[in-house]
Amino acid sequence: MRKGFLKYTLSALAAGSVAVMSAASSAHAGETLNFRVLKDGEPIGYEKVEITQTETGRTVQVETLTDVRVLFLQFHYDHQRTEQWQGDKLISVETTTNDDGTHYAYTASYQNDCYALAGKGVGKRKACDGAWPLTLWFEDVTAKSHLYSVINTEPYSVQIEKGGTSTVKVENRETPATHYVMSGDVDRDLWYGTDGKLLKTSFKRKGYDIDFIRVDAIALQK
Repeated sequence: MRKGFLKYTLSALAAGSVAVMSAASSAHAGETLNFRVLKDGEPIGYEKVEITQTETGRTVQVETLTDVRVLFLQFHYDHQRTEQWQGDKLISVETTTNDDGTHYAYTASYQNDCYALAGKGVGKRKACDGAWPLTLWFEDVTAKSHLYSVINTEPYSVQIEKGGTSTVKVENRETPATHYVMSGDVDRDLWYGTDGKLLKTSFKRKGYDIDFIRVDAIALQK
């Protein structure tokens, strides 16, 4: 009887441990947003946004790589960024970028609407205008009128208007989206899904049409 009880107790403890570990894993579960980058409809690179939940908010790691040849010129862009969030408040940003051979790196720390940033190739700046870097994966950016470059911290003044609802094709699926138009120092068309995450952004760069379009993880490797 005692042996059977002991066996039952150990089994219950093991099951409980698995449940606790599973709950802890779920509490810090993350998701990855994958984007294919197109120039005039042709693939030239990718962007990956990894979102990991933390006890107080989330950590977001962004990786963007594009490599394209235009005539006899090779254009290369390699960007890495880590964002720390408490709830929906941005508290720090750290970036490194190789923009066609020019290297930048900076960190920014936030206290409410005030922030201080400094780094290689960007100098130092302190401000209290509530500006975010041009981080577009999260729909809350559409409430901002002040932003700055994720590359070299150049400040931007923008207006963002809601353009209504539509659908965006993600792989072969028509996905409901809210459309926004950003204008001013930066021009972007932005589409967000019902979860507030970016589905697509379109803009012009040096006369070319550039699109970042959400894809499935497996499609990113094609």
